[in-house]
Amino acid sequence: MEQQVISATLPMLILGLGWTGQFLAELMVSLQLNYAATTRDGRNNTIQWSLPSACQDIDVSALPLAKTVLVTFPVMQPECMTTLIDAYQKKHDTQPQWILLSSTRPFDGNPANRHTPLDRSKDTGRIPAEDIIVERGGSVLHLSGLWGGQRQPKGWVPRFPSKEAIKNKLLARQLHLIHGKDVARSILAVHEHYKPGRWIVTDNGCYDWIKLFLVWGNAEQIAIARDLAANDATCHDALGDGSLEDIVNRGGVKPRLDSTEFWETFGLEPTEFLKIE
Repeated sequence: MEQQVISATLPMLILGLGWTGQFLAELMVSLQLNYAATTRDGRNNTIQWSLPSACQDIDVSALPLAKTVLVTFPVMQPECMTTLIDAYQKKHDTQPQWILLSSTRPFDGNPANRHTPLDRSKDTGRIPAEDIIVERGGSVLHLSGLWGGQRQPKGWVPRFPSKEAIKNKLLARQLHLIHGKDVARSILAVHEHYKPGRWIVTDNGCYDWIKLFLVWGNAEQIAIARDLAANDATCHDALGDGSLEDIVNRGGVKPRLDSTEFWETFGLEPTEFLKIE
């Protein structure tokens, strides 16, 4: 049986139906919006496709026409981003809305918003391709602390067993998060009310790593944290007197990353927030 050719323009093509894409697909189905998506192996009725490491091998023949093309994975070669955009737009003789997902790692200002200059020394290889997207009128969504489903912050606490790792969290207490459901809503909002450029997307608040350790840490982690707060000069100067519980109750942990402009621009509010209990 021959595969049917979809001639109409789809609302969205999701390149890489990974963790984020699954939340987006669920939202689009609930809103009765059509989409196409790719995976490396073509599972679950997706299009088998991946971005090759050799840019000249990029093949867009299987990619359908869509109003918005979402790239969910990091593109480590800027020339591949250029080739992908050019090939897709030549195939369909159109200029879609390009959205690329990224992280907030290069935004190390305190505070930092979407206009804060990137610290390119923190780049893991993503930024040059992001620059291409922005130069071509695309949108880059910098997501901070992806969680939801199987990805739970409670499971992150054991990753910091050492004294040095715990000290770093006591000194930089902010944990910025965005739930997969809100990521999906954010992507759809950009699709519907498109505006180019770089955007920071968090839940507009932050969480206190000390509270995470107190509630979800093991006895050894908590003991290390208490010792640091009481006896390490740098930690004591930063945190002040009192127990860890006193320090948490005093509050004062304010978001370092400011995503206010994103939510105001697209007329949304985040809906999913972490409960530390």
